[in-house]
Amino acid sequence: MEGLGAIWTGRVEQGFSLAPLTTFRVGGAADWFFEAEHENEIGPLLTFLHQRSVPVLVLGEGSNVLIRDAGVRGAVIRLGRALADLEWDGDLARCGAALSSRSLAKRAMENARTGFEWAAALPGNLGGALRGNAGAFGGDIASCFVEFLGWHLDGQALHMQAREIEFDYRRTSIPDDALIGKVVLNLPVAAKSERATLRARYDEVLAKRTASQPGGLFTAGSTFKNPPGDFAGRLIEAAGLKGRAVGGARVSERHANFIEATGESVSAADIEGLMDLIAAEVEAQTGVRLEREVKVYGQV
Repeated sequence: MEGLGAIWTGRVEQGFSLAPLTTFRVGGAADWFFEAEHENEIGPLLTFLHQRSVPVLVLGEGSNVLIRDAGVRGAVIRLGRALADLEWDGDLARCGAALSSRSLAKRAMENARTGFEWAAALPGNLGGALRGNAGAFGGDIASCFVEFLGWHLDGQALHMQAREIEFDYRRTSIPDDALIGKVVLNLPVAAKSERATLRARYDEVLAKRTASQPGGLFTAGSTFKNPPGDFAGRLIEAAGLKGRAVGGARVSERHANFIEATGESVSAADIEGLMDLIAAEVEAQTGVRLEREVKVYGQV
């Protein structure tokens, strides 16, 4: 890309395989891949790409994501480790959006800060968690969110506070063209009398995650959102789909709302095909149409 060197010093790759950056470990390549380590270069890069009509996909830790086998046209941008910073400021946690949710939960617990222990086992980074109003074990990010700073994908700065965003189950009104750079959360210090309870809650969440969800396997977390008044996993299990496979993709025997990528021959097409099969079978048996929680990107 002619002229890129004038505004970008970070990593850039052409024809870069995205599979190693996703928890499914499948998927094709991006035409261009950028890993940002300097916050002040992100806006200029976005402007540069926008002026050249290059589409942009923002990739976090690669959980909750399926990249199709034909890959992604245009550019994929990922925030690097330098943008996973954390600063305590009174009751506030000022976080780089690349900071993983589980890392923040652990560091908050170690600093006796309350309000994020529900995320002890949450996959993904804070940028993705905020965009999708991630939640688990009775908590969600909306309950502690204060504001975020970032950019529109045309390079214009973006700053939104909690009162400007609508939060719903696994969705927000954050613009689709937003790249989240900084996330500010309210995580106050717990009273000394509450700290043992805080640690116990954190340990409880980790134990429940280990007991109920697949470990040591390639998954992307929950495949479908829970429908109102019910659980996707219960509906999938009741439909007799535990263990059902399409190619190298299989419905987990431990938790029916997880798809496991098994074997070296598994493809993104296998996984997406199994998602479609599950949704069709559950709808045929119950009339409930499950909505994907896993985001699917790329060329068909």
